[in-house]
Amino acid sequence: MQRVTRFGVSVPTTLMKKFDDIIESERYKNRSKAISELIRSKVSESEFMKGSHFLIGTITYLYDPTVHSVLKQLHDATVSSKATVHASTSVPAKENKVLGVLTCEGDWFDIKETYQRINRTKGVEYCKASFVNPTIEE
Repeated sequence: MQRVTRFGVSVPTTLMKKFDDIIESERYKNRSKAISELIRSKVSESEFMKGSHFLIGTITYLYDPTVHSVLKQLHDATVSSKATVHASTSVPAKENKVLGVLTCEGDWFDIKETYQRINRTKGVEYCKASFVNPTIEE
């Protein structure tokens, strides 16, 4: 088990009340667990932006399947990806829209290339990457 560091934080009372409400609604055992998760998330985000580590996560995008060649371009982006794509799924949404999700892992530079290729595809209206470094310390 990892060593634990204790520290104090000064926060405005109204902000603490809102945070406590979140802790309760999300059923954290205590503030320490919630704060640890926030710190872990921020560290993971920082590592993600540096691009120097192995990452795992999703690329989520919303597209219009009626746009000429959008399906072929999305397929090409997936199969030519240097990142390992574990799963690809599409869910029909309202008004001629489809939600696509890729689950993948690899180096940030390879993931970024796939993300950018999907994002610049004509017919893709929204694209977001969400990744974590699975080796972040507990």
